[in-house]
Amino acid sequence: MNKDLSQQRDNNDKKPVGVVSVSHVSHSFSGPLPPPEVLEHFNRVVPGSAERIIRMAEEQFAHRTELEKKVINSDIARSKWGQILGFIIALVGLIVSAIVAIYGSAVAGGIIGVGTLASLVGVFMYGSKSRSSERETKRIEEKK
Repeated sequence: MNKDLSQQRDNNDKKPVGVVSVSHVSHSFSGPLPPPEVLEHFNRVVPGSAERIIRMAEEQFAHRTELEKKVINSDIARSKWGQILGFIIALVGLIVSAIVAIYGSAVAGGIIGVGTLASLVGVFMYGSKSRSSERETKRIEEKK
């Protein structure tokens, strides 16, 4: 057949004989479920598969929600324990500072007290800055 086309082209002053068209169609989707047309096609090929796909997406959502709850509860518990232990350490540091100042050297007691308070302020400032940068990072990611 290719010979016939080349002969016709030669015979007709090299005019093109036909046009060849190639097309490529691509479909994509994003999200936990495919579009309804695709689900319908799955259901025609394998009866009941659309229901199974929807159930799978629902179970995945429930699983992810449960994991997020566990992470949040864990973060809250860790934060509470951190506050409790921080309070105990600060209290012990200030009590030691007072005892040293009363029974020993006022200068040494003052240094211990100032050191304890400075470390508390430092931890507080670091935590505030850390939370602030996390919020900023999340805000930037949400804009994308």
